[in-house]
Amino acid sequence: MPSLVSRLTYPLPRLALAAILVPWVAAKSFVQYYTSGTIYQKTDPEFDTLYKNVLVAVLAVLATAALATDAKFMPYPMKLMFKKQRGRGAAKEIPHFGETVAGEDTFLWVARPEAAKTAILYLHGGGYLFPLAPAQLVGMMGVWWAVLLEKRQNLAIAVLDYKLTTYAHYYPTQLYEATRAYRQLVDLGYEVVVKGDSCGSNLALAVARFFAYPAEAKAHFSQWPQFDWDFLPLPAPKHLILTAPWTLPTCAAVPFPGMNHKGEFIALSINKKGKLYIKGLDRDDVAPWVEFNETNYKEHWAEVPAFNGDGSVLYIYGEREYFRASQESFAEECGVHNFDSVMQPGAIHDCLFVVEVLDILGKKGQQAMVRGDHRQKFTFGRIGRFLDEIL
Repeated sequence: MPSLVSRLTYPLPRLALAAILVPWVAAKSFVQYYTSGTIYQKTDPEFDTLYKNVLVAVLAVLATAALATDAKFMPYPMKLMFKKQRGRGAAKEIPHFGETVAGEDTFLWVARPEAAKTAILYLHGGGYLFPLAPAQLVGMMGVWWAVLLEKRQNLAIAVLDYKLTTYAHYYPTQLYEATRAYRQLVDLGYEVVVKGDSCGSNLALAVARFFAYPAEAKAHFSQWPQFDWDFLPLPAPKHLILTAPWTLPTCAAVPFPGMNHKGEFIALSINKKGKLYIKGLDRDDVAPWVEFNETNYKEHWAEVPAFNGDGSVLYIYGEREYFRASQESFAEECGVHNFDSVMQPGAIHDCLFVVEVLDILGKKGQQAMVRGDHRQKFTFGRIGRFLDEIL
């Protein structure tokens, strides 16, 4: 956990200016909603209420303005969020919610049914800068409830609170922690599905390669002896769930030809956040573990069960994402077998945790979540059906 001193900060001018603009953005969205329509209304049917249109417009202005030190304003570590949620709403009905995995406060169960033989290792998004957000926690609760009742008791979900570049923890810190968490779940007897959104998808892909190519992993990661790497053979993940994947962190964000990106939840400057992740390192050296658009199926993915036909990949991205070109390029190059690449029409970056989750945050929303109403949503529904098939 970061020290209190390391968390001391103040809003940088860019974020402060964005905050000043919030009333104007909210008012503009309000007027547009009842007149010409917001950009969200015009492109994505999920934006079906005034609340969603105004809130996401405001959050997008703040999110695209935030820099590394601004991430210190986010609640962290995640155990505080779990504590607040535990015993409330849908969490009351989830077995072992908020308990530690292997006694570690940075690795917590969202759900752990006694009969579960499969576990999701969830690696959250946030540009490697931002910690787990409350919406992501509730969203992963929603993933559990999106699975059919007869399958749900076979599914556990664990969340890793990995270290952040905000506090000067750079590559390969996050990958070390993620591979260690994966091994812990396997050692507990689970078949592990790795789920990531945004940079979490980038990390999930690296985890898959780490265990599928142990000799390559040992040759590369042994140059960081400060980490207690375990290179002993372990089955690589058979299934991956990748939403809003960040496949090329240092240069993925580019305008897509002919696409209106207005209201997008990330800025083109996110490429700087990707460069911060590999700070001080040779980009070419780390590319096979970070810059996945520079990989190919034959050399880098043919041994990964999720890619070679022994398993499967669910790969969901938004039509209006700045990452779209790199996302589609990776899917075309490496998605050879059982690779379900799905574009969500009109969607901005990480729609699952930015928009879809809004309907299940409140008391009534959590009641609807328990009923499974959110299975009708684009991403929740697809993830639920994917898990139904493999459980």
